[in-house]
Amino acid sequence: MPRKTPVWKEAMPTFNGLIDTSKNEADIQSACSYIKQAVVESYPDTPNSRRNPMSSIRKAVRERYPAQSGKSPHEGVPFPYYFTDAGKGRVERWEHLALLHLQEDWNLKDDFSSSDTITPVPSTEKQSDTITPTPMNETSIDIFSEVGLEGEELDTVKQALGDADIKEWVKQALLQRAKAINALHERLNEDLSMVNSEELMNDKKYRTNPNASRELASRAVRAIKDWNYNRPEHKWCITNKLISELTGVTPKAIAKVVEGMGIEDYNAMQGLTPVVNRQIKAVVGSISEVVSIADVLGVD
Repeated sequence: MPRKTPVWKEAMPTFNGLIDTSKNEADIQSACSYIKQAVVESYPDTPNSRRNPMSSIRKAVRERYPAQSGKSPHEGVPFPYYFTDAGKGRVERWEHLALLHLQEDWNLKDDFSSSDTITPVPSTEKQSDTITPTPMNETSIDIFSEVGLEGEELDTVKQALGDADIKEWVKQALLQRAKAINALHERLNEDLSMVNSEELMNDKKYRTNPNASRELASRAVRAIKDWNYNRPEHKWCITNKLISELTGVTPKAIAKVVEGMGIEDYNAMQGLTPVVNRQIKAVVGSISEVVSIADVLGVD
């Protein structure tokens, strides 16, 4: 049994006729409301499914009324066009007014009821031979201003946005940001005490985890103290560079994570200064040759 033709496709000939015979912008808005209602009726419970039909409708309008490029905002715009430079490349052009009213604003209270019913707007507005550019819908402007977008940043967003649904953009951006933050929290709260040092040093998922750096630094400090306790004649002064050699973490990163480990107090109590490390290295070799934390865990 053949699939039933969607309501919006059956409505396209009528929509095209309404567009072709429009006398003013109100007529065009009414025609757009008609076809958008048909899309809603085609997909009443799945708003995301309306995206492709709306894209096809806008494409049909562009094919029927091709954009006229090379236009200036100072030129008078003949009906049924409006001036725009939105989209990739910021091309200044005239486009059909229907494209202004075919936005996928399903959730705007001003345009739709809770049941997504669209009521065509009556044709009461008089239209002159020329029209001025129509601004973006108020909701878009509110969103841009609410997040503080202006100047070049706003131009960049508008160029990328094009005809896409801005609410879907905001939704996806929030979801992406939320997932990233939640993932970061999971990493920061992860108990690394039972992960061996070899894995912490070599598994790429731990390389940007500050907790992994601190865990490795803590293990290195313990290992050096253990060496010093068992070989009092060859004590190392604990420094960021020494810890870096054992962990593979940069000295700069080590400096950020060793706070609170009491390293300075330990060195002072043992009478150790960095200069002794050269002497010890000359006798026993580098720290990485005589001390290893590869198999060390975060528990004693």
